[in-house]
Amino acid sequence: MPTRISRILGALLFAALTVLLAACSVNQVLTIRADGSGTTSLRVVTTKLLREYITDLQAVTGAAAPANGSIFDVAKLQKDLAARPGLTVKKVASPSPDVLEVDLGYRSVEEVYGSVESVKKSGLVLYTVAGGQKTLKVHLDRRNFKELAAVFPAMNGTAFEGIAPQEQDTTTESEYLDMIEFTLGPDGPAALKASYIDLVVKPEGTIVSQTGGTVTNGAVTFRIPLIRVLLLDKPLDYSIVWK
Repeated sequence: MPTRISRILGALLFAALTVLLAACSVNQVLTIRADGSGTTSLRVVTTKLLREYITDLQAVTGAAAPANGSIFDVAKLQKDLAARPGLTVKKVASPSPDVLEVDLGYRSVEEVYGSVESVKKSGLVLYTVAGGQKTLKVHLDRRNFKELAAVFPAMNGTAFEGIAPQEQDTTTESEYLDMIEFTLGPDGPAALKASYIDLVVKPEGTIVSQTGGTVTNGAVTFRIPLIRVLLLDKPLDYSIVWK
Protein backbone atom coordinates (compact mmCIF):
# COMPACT_ATOMS: atom_id res chain seq x y z
CA MET A 1 0.00 0.00 0.00
CA PRO A 2 2.73 2.59 0.78
CA THR A 3 4.18 2.01 -2.67
CA ARG A 4 0.80 2.58 -4.34
CA ILE A 5 0.26 5.77 -2.31
CA SER A 6 3.70 7.02 -3.32
CA ARG A 7 2.90 6.40 -6.97
CA ILE A 8 -0.41 8.27 -6.68
CA LEU A 9 1.22 11.23 -4.93
CA GLY A 10 4.00 11.22 -7.49
CA ALA A 11 1.49 11.21 -10.34
CA LEU A 12 -0.45 14.10 -8.82
CA LEU A 13 2.72 16.14 -8.33
CA PHE A 14 3.67 15.32 -11.92
CA ALA A 15 0.30 16.56 -13.15
CA ALA A 16 0.45 19.72 -11.06
CA LEU A 17 3.91 20.60 -12.34
CA THR A 18 2.80 19.95 -15.90
CA VAL A 19 -0.08 22.40 -15.78
CA LEU A 20 2.06 24.99 -14.04
CA LEU A 21 4.57 24.64 -16.84
CA ALA A 22 1.79 24.76 -19.39
CA ALA A 23 1.59 28.46 -18.61
CA CYS A 24 5.22 28.78 -19.67
CA SER A 25 6.20 29.58 -23.27
CA VAL A 26 9.59 28.58 -24.64
CA ASN A 27 10.81 30.03 -27.93
CA GLN A 28 14.27 29.40 -29.40
CA VAL A 29 15.60 30.70 -32.72
CA LEU A 30 18.68 29.03 -34.22
CA THR A 31 20.45 30.75 -37.13
CA ILE A 32 23.07 28.71 -39.01
CA ARG A 33 25.47 30.35 -41.51
CA ALA A 34 27.04 28.58 -44.47
CA ASP A 35 30.24 27.84 -42.52
CA GLY A 36 28.31 26.25 -39.62
CA SER A 37 28.61 29.22 -37.28
CA GLY A 38 25.64 31.24 -36.15
CA THR A 39 23.54 32.59 -33.32
CA THR A 40 20.77 31.38 -31.09
CA SER A 41 18.29 33.28 -28.98
CA LEU A 42 16.02 31.91 -26.30
CA ARG A 43 13.10 33.55 -24.56
CA VAL A 44 11.13 31.94 -21.76
CA VAL A 45 8.05 33.54 -20.24
CA THR A 46 6.49 31.98 -17.16
CA THR A 47 3.73 33.02 -14.81
CA LYS A 48 3.58 34.30 -11.26
CA LEU A 49 1.92 31.01 -10.26
CA LEU A 50 4.85 28.96 -11.54
CA ARG A 51 7.39 31.31 -9.96
CA GLU A 52 5.68 31.13 -6.57
CA TYR A 53 5.44 27.35 -6.78
CA ILE A 54 9.15 26.92 -7.53
CA THR A 55 10.09 29.48 -4.88
CA ASP A 56 8.09 27.49 -2.31
CA LEU A 57 9.69 24.26 -3.53
CA GLN A 58 13.16 25.77 -3.13
CA ALA A 59 12.28 26.79 0.42
CA VAL A 60 11.11 23.27 1.29
CA THR A 61 14.14 21.57 -0.25
CA GLY A 62 16.62 24.11 1.09
CA ALA A 63 17.85 24.97 -2.39
CA ALA A 64 19.31 28.44 -2.79
CA ALA A 65 17.08 30.83 -4.73
CA PRO A 66 18.33 33.74 -6.88
CA ALA A 67 18.43 36.97 -4.91
CA ASN A 68 16.17 38.93 -7.31
CA GLY A 69 13.21 36.59 -6.82
CA SER A 70 13.52 35.11 -10.29
CA ILE A 71 13.16 31.37 -10.77
CA PHE A 72 16.13 31.56 -13.17
CA ASP A 73 19.66 31.45 -11.78
CA VAL A 74 21.17 33.85 -14.29
CA ALA A 75 24.66 33.84 -12.78
CA LYS A 76 24.93 30.05 -12.82
CA LEU A 77 23.47 29.78 -16.32
CA GLN A 78 25.91 32.37 -17.64
CA LYS A 79 28.83 30.58 -16.01
CA ASP A 80 27.76 27.20 -17.39
CA LEU A 81 27.30 28.55 -20.91
CA ALA A 82 30.60 30.45 -20.84
CA ALA A 83 32.37 27.17 -20.05
CA ARG A 84 31.06 25.55 -23.25
CA PRO A 85 33.67 25.42 -26.06
CA GLY A 86 32.90 27.57 -29.08
CA LEU A 87 30.15 29.62 -27.43
CA THR A 88 30.08 33.38 -27.06
CA VAL A 89 27.64 34.55 -24.42
CA LYS A 90 26.07 37.80 -25.60
CA LYS A 91 23.25 38.03 -23.11
CA VAL A 92 21.82 36.12 -20.18
CA ALA A 93 19.22 38.15 -18.37
CA SER A 94 16.04 37.94 -16.37
CA PRO A 95 14.51 41.41 -16.91
CA SER A 96 11.61 40.40 -14.69
CA PRO A 97 11.18 37.46 -12.30
CA ASP A 98 9.10 35.58 -14.87
CA VAL A 99 11.24 36.12 -17.98
CA LEU A 100 14.54 34.65 -19.16
CA GLU A 101 16.39 35.92 -22.24
CA VAL A 102 19.52 34.29 -23.65
CA ASP A 103 21.50 35.33 -26.74
CA LEU A 104 24.50 33.28 -27.86
CA GLY A 105 26.93 33.14 -30.73
CA TYR A 106 28.73 29.96 -31.78
CA ARG A 107 31.53 29.18 -34.22
CA SER A 108 30.20 25.73 -35.14
CA VAL A 109 26.79 24.20 -34.52
CA GLU A 110 28.46 20.79 -34.56
CA GLU A 111 30.92 21.88 -31.87
CA VAL A 112 28.23 23.38 -29.67
CA TYR A 113 26.25 20.16 -29.37
CA GLY A 114 29.08 17.74 -30.02
CA SER A 115 31.14 19.21 -27.18
CA VAL A 116 28.58 17.92 -24.65
CA GLU A 117 29.50 14.25 -24.55
CA SER A 118 26.21 13.11 -23.02
CA VAL A 119 24.21 14.89 -25.75
CA LYS A 120 26.45 13.42 -28.46
CA LYS A 121 26.04 9.87 -27.14
CA SER A 122 22.30 10.22 -26.60
CA GLY A 123 21.60 11.16 -30.22
CA LEU A 124 19.48 14.11 -29.09
CA VAL A 125 21.01 16.49 -31.65
CA LEU A 126 23.01 15.47 -34.72
CA TYR A 127 24.54 17.83 -37.30
CA THR A 128 26.19 16.37 -40.41
CA VAL A 129 27.60 17.60 -43.72
CA ALA A 130 27.70 15.22 -46.68
CA GLY A 131 27.29 15.41 -50.44
CA GLY A 132 27.00 19.18 -50.40
CA GLN A 133 24.05 19.04 -48.03
CA LYS A 134 23.77 19.83 -44.32
CA THR A 135 21.45 18.03 -41.96
CA LEU A 136 20.28 18.86 -38.46
CA LYS A 137 18.35 16.13 -36.64
CA VAL A 138 16.67 16.09 -33.24
CA HIS A 139 15.63 12.79 -31.67
CA LEU A 140 13.94 12.89 -28.26
CA ASP A 141 12.93 9.88 -26.20
CA ARG A 142 12.63 8.97 -22.54
CA ARG A 143 16.26 7.94 -22.29
CA ASN A 144 17.70 11.27 -23.43
CA PHE A 145 15.06 13.65 -22.02
CA LYS A 146 17.46 14.89 -19.34
CA GLU A 147 19.83 16.14 -22.05
CA LEU A 148 17.27 18.79 -23.06
CA ALA A 149 18.89 21.16 -20.57
CA ALA A 150 21.91 21.37 -22.88
CA VAL A 151 19.70 22.34 -25.83
CA PHE A 152 17.15 24.49 -24.01
CA PRO A 153 19.17 26.04 -21.15
CA ALA A 154 16.01 27.09 -19.29
CA MET A 155 14.96 23.45 -18.95
CA ASN A 156 17.31 22.93 -16.07
CA GLY A 157 16.28 22.86 -12.44
CA THR A 158 13.94 21.38 -9.89
CA ALA A 159 10.69 21.79 -11.81
CA PHE A 160 11.93 20.17 -15.00
CA GLU A 161 13.64 17.36 -13.10
CA GLY A 162 10.32 16.69 -11.39
CA ILE A 163 8.41 16.21 -14.65
CA ALA A 164 10.97 14.07 -16.48
CA PRO A 165 9.15 11.05 -17.97
CA GLN A 166 10.33 7.72 -16.62
CA GLU A 167 11.57 5.06 -19.04
CA GLN A 168 9.18 2.38 -17.75
CA ASP A 169 6.13 4.62 -17.35
CA THR A 170 2.98 3.27 -19.02
CA THR A 171 0.65 6.23 -18.45
CA THR A 172 -1.53 6.93 -21.49
CA GLU A 173 -2.47 10.38 -22.75
CA SER A 174 -6.06 9.86 -21.59
CA GLU A 175 -4.92 8.84 -18.10
CA TYR A 176 -2.52 11.77 -17.97
CA LEU A 177 -5.22 14.28 -18.87
CA ASP A 178 -7.58 12.69 -16.32
CA MET A 179 -4.94 13.21 -13.61
CA ILE A 180 -4.57 16.84 -14.59
CA GLU A 181 -8.32 17.43 -14.53
CA PHE A 182 -8.62 15.70 -11.16
CA THR A 183 -5.76 17.77 -9.72
CA LEU A 184 -6.44 21.21 -11.16
CA GLY A 185 -9.96 21.21 -12.51
CA PRO A 186 -11.65 21.06 -15.93
CA ASP A 187 -9.53 23.81 -17.49
CA GLY A 188 -6.25 21.93 -16.94
CA PRO A 189 -6.34 19.57 -19.96
CA ALA A 190 -7.18 22.39 -22.39
CA ALA A 191 -4.34 24.53 -21.04
CA LEU A 192 -1.87 21.72 -21.57
CA LYS A 193 -3.11 20.93 -25.07
CA ALA A 194 -2.62 24.59 -26.03
CA SER A 195 1.01 24.68 -24.86
CA TYR A 196 4.01 24.34 -27.15
CA ILE A 197 7.77 24.61 -27.38
CA ASP A 198 8.75 26.52 -30.52
CA LEU A 199 12.11 25.95 -32.20
CA VAL A 200 12.84 28.02 -35.31
CA VAL A 201 15.81 27.03 -37.49
CA LYS A 202 17.08 29.57 -40.04
CA PRO A 203 19.82 28.08 -42.23
CA GLU A 204 21.80 30.05 -44.81
CA GLY A 205 21.01 28.36 -48.10
CA THR A 206 18.13 26.50 -49.70
CA ILE A 207 15.98 24.16 -47.65
CA VAL A 208 15.79 20.78 -49.37
CA SER A 209 13.49 18.94 -46.97
CA GLN A 210 12.28 18.82 -43.40
CA THR A 211 10.23 16.57 -41.12
CA GLY A 212 7.94 17.64 -38.30
CA GLY A 213 7.85 21.36 -39.03
CA THR A 214 6.59 24.03 -41.42
CA VAL A 215 8.63 26.12 -43.85
CA THR A 216 8.12 29.88 -43.90
CA ASN A 217 10.41 32.49 -45.49
CA GLY A 218 13.49 30.30 -45.55
CA ALA A 219 13.10 28.99 -42.01
CA VAL A 220 11.56 25.92 -40.45
CA THR A 221 9.41 26.22 -37.35
CA PHE A 222 9.10 23.13 -35.21
CA ARG A 223 6.10 23.58 -32.93
CA ILE A 224 6.34 20.79 -30.39
CA PRO A 225 3.24 20.11 -28.26
CA LEU A 226 4.23 20.16 -24.59
CA ILE A 227 2.15 17.08 -23.82
CA ARG A 228 4.16 15.05 -26.35
CA VAL A 229 7.40 16.08 -24.63
CA LEU A 230 6.06 15.29 -21.16
CA LEU A 231 4.59 11.91 -22.08
CA LEU A 232 7.11 10.75 -24.68
CA ASP A 233 5.01 7.65 -25.20
CA LYS A 234 6.57 7.74 -28.67
CA PRO A 235 9.96 9.16 -29.68
CA LEU A 236 9.91 12.61 -31.30
CA ASP A 237 11.93 13.14 -34.47
CA TYR A 238 12.56 16.40 -36.31
CA SER A 239 14.99 17.22 -39.10
CA ILE A 240 15.98 19.81 -41.66
CA VAL A 241 18.19 19.38 -44.73
CA TRP A 242 19.59 22.32 -46.71
CA LYS A 243 22.32 23.17 -49.20
